[in-house]
Amino acid sequence: DTGSLDSGCADNIEFFKANLWDPIMSSKCTVCHTESGLAKGTRMVFDTSGTDEALQANFEAVRAMAALEVNGESTLLLRPSGRHPDGHAGGALIPFQSEEYQSFEKFVNRVNLGEGCEDQPTACEPNMVSGRRVLRRLSRVEFDRTVADLLGVDTTGYILPTDANVEGFDNNADALLYAGADVQLMRDAAEDIAAKVAAAPGSLVPCPIEAGDDACATEFFEGFGRRAFRRPLTQEDRSRYMELYRSVKADEGFAAGIQATIAAVLQSPYFLYRPELGVAAQDGTYQLLPHEIASQLSYMIWSSMPDDELLSKAESGELATPAAISAEVDRMMQDPRADAGVLRFFRTWLQLSAKPSKDMTAYPEYTEEIRQAIETETAAFVHHLLQDGSGSLGEMYTANYSYVTPELASFYGLPAPGGAADQYGTTRVDLTGSNRMGILTLGSVLSTHAHAGESSPVHRGKFVREQLLCQPLPPPPAGLDVKPPQPDPTKSTRERFFEHSNNEACGSCHSLIDGIGFGFEHFDGVGRYRDTDDGHPVDASGNIVGAEGTSGPFDGTGELAQKLAESPDAQACFTLQWLRFGFGAMDQAELSCMADQITGQLGPEDLTVAGVIKAIAQSPRFMRRLDEAAAQPDPSEDPGSGEEPSGTDNDDPPPVNSDFDIKETVDTVWDGGGCKSVDVTNVGDAPATWVVTLQTEGTPTDVWNAVAEAGNAGVKFSGMSYNAELLPGASARFGFCWRE
Repeated sequence: DTGSLDSGCADNIEFFKANLWDPIMSSKCTVCHTESGLAKGTRMVFDTSGTDEALQANFEAVRAMAALEVNGESTLLLRPSGRHPDGHAGGALIPFQSEEYQSFEKFVNRVNLGEGCEDQPTACEPNMVSGRRVLRRLSRVEFDRTVADLLGVDTTGYILPTDANVEGFDNNADALLYAGADVQLMRDAAEDIAAKVAAAPGSLVPCPIEAGDDACATEFFEGFGRRAFRRPLTQEDRSRYMELYRSVKADEGFAAGIQATIAAVLQSPYFLYRPELGVAAQDGTYQLLPHEIASQLSYMIWSSMPDDELLSKAESGELATPAAISAEVDRMMQDPRADAGVLRFFRTWLQLSAKPSKDMTAYPEYTEEIRQAIETETAAFVHHLLQDGSGSLGEMYTANYSYVTPELASFYGLPAPGGAADQYGTTRVDLTGSNRMGILTLGSVLSTHAHAGESSPVHRGKFVREQLLCQPLPPPPAGLDVKPPQPDPTKSTRERFFEHSNNEACGSCHSLIDGIGFGFEHFDGVGRYRDTDDGHPVDASGNIVGAEGTSGPFDGTGELAQKLAESPDAQACFTLQWLRFGFGAMDQAELSCMADQITGQLGPEDLTVAGVIKAIAQSPRFMRRLDEAAAQPDPSEDPGSGEEPSGTDNDDPPPVNSDFDIKETVDTVWDGGGCKSVDVTNVGDAPATWVVTLQTEGTPTDVWNAVAEAGNAGVKFSGMSYNAELLPGASARFGFCWRE
């Protein structure tokens, strides 16, 4: 039986495995829907043995659920999205209309109606082009580092828009959007930065600031504009910004003209966004432009703009081959900026961005000096792992060294390190025989994943399960008391937490978490080693279940580290986390395919930070993208050209849909132009795609979060792939600047 029915498609079971089971259900649903889980008494109980027979049985269970309907809608769609009248004990695991929801919807249509049979399973095929064309807003970290590299100005203390966090990462392309109030923040920042540069230009302006002329201004903009926009300048760029310079200079002088030009460039979408749009290729994909590829590299490795060498290589066509990409990654990894860029990945991946809050009564020795030394240890460890070590996943987990200050060594109970301190003020210490090993016993990891006044097997087990194995867990069932067990001097931490694992409502999840977290019990809530826990002997034996390539018992963090270093699950997860970070995306099925392919190609020995980055940079997705109709600018034009929208005088655009409320806000106005934000809200009762036709005061020049097309009735604005369709009550915000 291939899983087909008279009303189904011939390859339903393959579609189920590739689109539902592997990327979604095997991790999100098996917590509860197993023989020992909270949902063991339901109609959908899964076999997690991984055999072909198990896959067939799981498919049949899901197909049966798809056939059940409530008010004409499949239970398979209602339950996981939290929209079933009777609710879902596991909560809303699959957001309505999300990419994952659409996969479920396709499956329901296939097995119930025989529709969509032409949609092939998402097979992990070599050289498969995936990923959509996007505009990526600079995150806060990227903005700060770009301004520092471009102009030498420190903006870390500026009040700027906050970045949404998606699965731990702050650079998700769909989440990084500007709201109306953000425009003023960016304008204030740009003007302050420009004023600082004009007051002390140094070598940025190639002539004395007090006695410059138009030739000097032109020379300045040629270099500054190219680096700021991260691409070759167009004649339109030159005309626009030099016209602004001359206008201000006429009234206020050369320095003011330069200052105004810098401020304007820093507010341009071509500075604030990174295009990954490309130009149309004959095979229907879009080939990214050389400067788009260069920016992908620099922001993945440095979290900042390309340097002059990288820009020059892009302009000369030297980034067109895998060998050239590999050589460039090697060069960039040796640059000091790689330390900060790669550390950013490690900090977000290991969830170290927040400052741990500790109970000073429980841990009086955890001073601010120690906290900073722990943070520095992480930075120094990552630096030396890359520059002096192999940079491999195995060494990352099992390294018998760390880098500490004398104060931190004493705090950890280690011998005082000898030798000269490095640039971080730390010294290498040999951890052999110390019960510490690799990233799992870094003080930052141990103190972050703990309670304020004690260790936490739950926090630490969840961290390993979700961040190191990429197996997301559902939220606790509604109404469940999730407070940690009360202190009890007669019991160890392990004994207190073990009790709630025996609770049926808790056990299905905590069987996946606590068995891992107990392995950390030799370390207290601030990362110090201990043999006793409030007088009770520590038992650090643990067990991993539900992870086919990793499951099994272990004792302590040393054996857990060795287990993870050899685990195909952890290896694929490390690659997947880099893919999420590098592409700023959460395309679970596609990125999981890529992670499996890259991990298989590299092998455990070559699974290094540099090796993974090279493999990503040489992948088809890094070079080419797929089109999404009506979601991107006209691909026949260079998306980085700065040219005005290519309108048409043919048919008038359609009127605004009556189910949308439109609110226009003027953000700024100057002589001859201005900028405006537009909020579009779906006031209907069904999802809908928005199109807005506006009468503009002049010709739109810069447009963000929308696509513009001129016509007889005005300028038609339509959404991007990430904001075009709005759910009832949802809003999208786009903006544009115009010139009279």
